[in-house]
Amino acid sequence: MSEERKWVACLKPLVGDVLRWNEPIWAVPNKPRGKRDKIGEQQIIADLLAIGDFLEFKVVSVVKISGDGASISVKENDEIRRKRSSIDKGLCHKLDK
Repeated sequence: MSEERKWVACLKPLVGDVLRWNEPIWAVPNKPRGKRDKIGEQQIIADLLAIGDFLEFKVVSVVKISGDGASISVKENDEIRRKRSSIDKGLCHKLDK
């Protein structure tokens, strides 16, 4: 996706929208219980395929923003599911058509 396209804040996504958000990259669990450590951050751009209890996406691109030793947790063309609240935490934007 080229950066000259305009991204606008996404208040209510619709099926078919192209969304962009940031999310953490988590470390491999090193303890039996408890929260995993955040080791980086990635930016995901994806097409919204379905809306239900979870939002379903097809990944268009993934860029690592931070975390030198972190590896990206998703790849292009992966189908992923995310909670709406998780997307909102990542400052969701949609591609202005």
